[in-house]
Amino acid sequence: MSKSTKKNSVYFPGLNGLRFFAALAVIFTHVELMKKLMRSVYPFEHGWIDLWGPWVTGPNAGQPVVPDYPFKTIIESPVVEWYHPLFSEAGPLGVVFFFVLSGFLITYLLLAEKDRHWEINIKSFYLRRIFRIWPLYFFIFVLGFLVLPLLPAFFVPYQSAVFGISPDGGMIPSDGSFWGTFLCYLFILPNLANAIYGSFPAIGQSWSIGVEEQFYLVWPLLLRRTKRPFIVMVLFFLIFLIVKVFVVLAGDFVSFEWWGVARKFFAMSKLECMAMGGIGAWMLYKKKDEILRLIYHPIIQIGSYLSIVGLLYFTPAVFQDIIHLAYGTIFLIIIINVSSNPKSLLKLEHKWLDFLGKVSFGIYMYHMIVIIGLLHLVMLVIPAQMVNDWWVQLLLYSSIIGLTILLSYLSYEYFEKRFIRRKSKYTRVVSGEDAKKG
Repeated sequence: MSKSTKKNSVYFPGLNGLRFFAALAVIFTHVELMKKLMRSVYPFEHGWIDLWGPWVTGPNAGQPVVPDYPFKTIIESPVVEWYHPLFSEAGPLGVVFFFVLSGFLITYLLLAEKDRHWEINIKSFYLRRIFRIWPLYFFIFVLGFLVLPLLPAFFVPYQSAVFGISPDGGMIPSDGSFWGTFLCYLFILPNLANAIYGSFPAIGQSWSIGVEEQFYLVWPLLLRRTKRPFIVMVLFFLIFLIVKVFVVLAGDFVSFEWWGVARKFFAMSKLECMAMGGIGAWMLYKKKDEILRLIYHPIIQIGSYLSIVGLLYFTPAVFQDIIHLAYGTIFLIIIINVSSNPKSLLKLEHKWLDFLGKVSFGIYMYHMIVIIGLLHLVMLVIPAQMVNDWWVQLLLYSSIIGLTILLSYLSYEYFEKRFIRRKSKYTRVVSGEDAKKG
């Protein structure tokens, strides 16, 4: 690599490993969630917990409960259920991590581009995002709306019926939520669809892609001309957070139906987490040594990992709408250490983790389809009295994770790569795998 090319490259070790583990956390949560929804037709036990009680865990930790299902179960399981916040919280935390990481990486690259090229090319930025995200997003969109609803093997009790999807495949008369959701997804507003209609079967996880795309739409415009990016980022963080708090809290006093939609929309839109990642990228890019020395300190590193466990098991449910800020701060500390601290306690720069992180976008986008399909397969081939045996659950999880990785690899190699190559034409600061190879 020439000196000029090296100067124009950015590579952060270990981040692919973090990407994979975040995607894996989402899989664990969605396996248990789908098992809960499938309880209307099959006696799946699940580790899901509804977070509307007085505590996430705390006084309820380890106490047997009988969940209040939103629908009548046809087959009742005699086995007692147990609260386990790890399963219900792992996925949301994985998504928060993705938001912080996205803000961190995008901001660092924008700062580097502005510093090295004297400007941020907005058109090139948008095209890079389009080539990386849109092909797989719209492929999943077509599958989710035009193919899977026709296949009984991808029917999700309760959830599918909301959108007029028949258990036998095909459509039944509904209130129009299917086509309303279809249009929202078509215009890359899946988070708005989620706020209005609820989560769409098999591809509902795409709501977070909408949040990221909305962030990408405004973020480079904010950083393009300012000479004080830190001030701009902090103001964006504070203003968005204030508006969000107002919309969410005011919902308790406003009876308009649309306000409930706005409340849910803003609650899901974790743009403040992406801004937090951007602020962390600025600190690293500008080499704010005093702050970095504090972040790099072993006690801070250990504290960040222990804090995740503490927050997970002892946070009152009343704080659930703001606890993502604490997690976002912790994740930012971890990201900065893993990617830039030679003495990081966590080392994730390994060939197999690089591979898994490289296909993590596919893992995130395909995993729900795999989960639903394999749960239906279990219902067909495993006797009801054996479905919750440990070996069946081990086989189920292994199959879901393995098949999702395989599908994501094939998608990356034979579909996504074609568009990624085109993306390089508009790359101004080389990053990721290309920077490592160089």
